[in-house]
Amino acid sequence: MKTFNLSWGDRPIQLENENGHTFLRLGAELRVDVTDTSLDQLNRLAQVAADLADVRRDRIRATQVADEVAAEDGYRFVGVPYQRQAAA
Repeated sequence: MKTFNLSWGDRPIQLENENGHTFLRLGAELRVDVTDTSLDQLNRLAQVAADLADVRRDRIRATQVADEVAAEDGYRFVGVPYQRQAAA
């Protein structure tokens, strides 16, 4: 199995059909053939995506809380640093 890193930001995520095959496209560079994927694997993919969204929401909330506390203390902005980590 090969592992590689890809950052797609807000580029599209969509399904494509071509010659009887179904692909999951992530951005401009990655296309995954999901034609024969089992329902269990598709459900797992959906769960992983939901988990990633939860992580992102938690980071956003943490930043907002820090900003609110800073505002209460008379500061205009305080950022919360975090280390990017591999996920999924």
